[in-house]
Amino acid sequence: MARRSPLVAYLCRSEILSAGAVARHIVEPNVIYTSGTEDTAQSAFGYRIGMTMAEWACRGLMGLGPTLHAEARPPVGHGPAWIPSLGLPDLVGYHPATGLPWIVEAKGGRRLGLPRLREGATQLCRPGLMTGPHVKVLCGTSLTDRLFMTIDVENHDPAMSPWPEQAEAAETDRILMLAQSRMLTYFSLRALPADSLRILPIGPGVESRRSRRGGAATVTLLEDDESTRVERQAARQDPSYLQRPGEHRLDMLTGTVPGTDLVLGMSRRLYAACEELAREQEQIAVMVDQEIPRPDRDEAEDVADRIHAARRQLLYEEVDRSEARNRTREAFESAQSRNWWSLIDRPARLTPEPEQNVLEAATEDTYLAIDARTAELAMPRR
Repeated sequence: MARRSPLVAYLCRSEILSAGAVARHIVEPNVIYTSGTEDTAQSAFGYRIGMTMAEWACRGLMGLGPTLHAEARPPVGHGPAWIPSLGLPDLVGYHPATGLPWIVEAKGGRRLGLPRLREGATQLCRPGLMTGPHVKVLCGTSLTDRLFMTIDVENHDPAMSPWPEQAEAAETDRILMLAQSRMLTYFSLRALPADSLRILPIGPGVESRRSRRGGAATVTLLEDDESTRVERQAARQDPSYLQRPGEHRLDMLTGTVPGTDLVLGMSRRLYAACEELAREQEQIAVMVDQEIPRPDRDEAEDVADRIHAARRQLLYEEVDRSEARNRTREAFESAQSRNWWSLIDRPARLTPEPEQNVLEAATEDTYLAIDARTAELAMPRR
């Protein structure tokens, strides 16, 4: 809700006429953003739209795996200059086709110019930031006169591949990052009442679909996916669909986020990984409370901020040092052959079809649906 609401509030889709009087659409700021929003709110939205478009470009267009904020975990191959106080890139991730870490800097604003982009390039190119092979990505998003972005990609030592130990560590980190990036989805599903949970069939084409850039899995729009249509038809006709071996089904546990039209979901292996990571984090949190107690309510604000930052940093470090990484990967890999009733402690019924009038998208492990009418809404500029 926090990430999506500003996009809905400040952007609209407009129709324009191109050559030959053919109508097409652009996305642009609406009148609320241009005429009814103060500078500080516009600046805050610049950050949000910059991060949103960088995530879309890297994952949706270039097949990058899950991303995390760089402050949460240094990537494999980071150097001595990977120091938060000196400034870090915005996002890190691992590309499944190569295993290489990507470091991503996202810039965004009402009118983004070269000075901001040069600032981002400087952040990515600081000496000592990375020592191993990696990819740098600089994304710039501007809202004037319409929403558009620039993407600069640089391969550092592109001929090199991660050495075996690094590749294995990168794969473990990739799975851990996937689980961390979907923890709020996991807790949302755990919090929903049983009658709100649905198991939704997804077609095998979602797994097999690969991007043209390096063979990485990308997002599939399910309304256009023939394999999903066939799979759902089979689920309607076969009462024992859920008794089929788990490795022969790609289905998602889904639920609606209360107060929204968003339906989120995840695969069995991702659900198991999140469950294991939540269990590990709970144990680590007890240790953090002992090592760095929570600040008192009457603590000075700057002191409290430093304590909270130290607690977060210790939590990140302990997750990396503990068995949480390996156990999360083990849970992820072992759950593919399991069934939902062995993973969740509440009943969830099979629903061969989604709600009416929704747009659906999925990867191998994640699911998202929104009301199609939301996507059609557009506030005029005047």
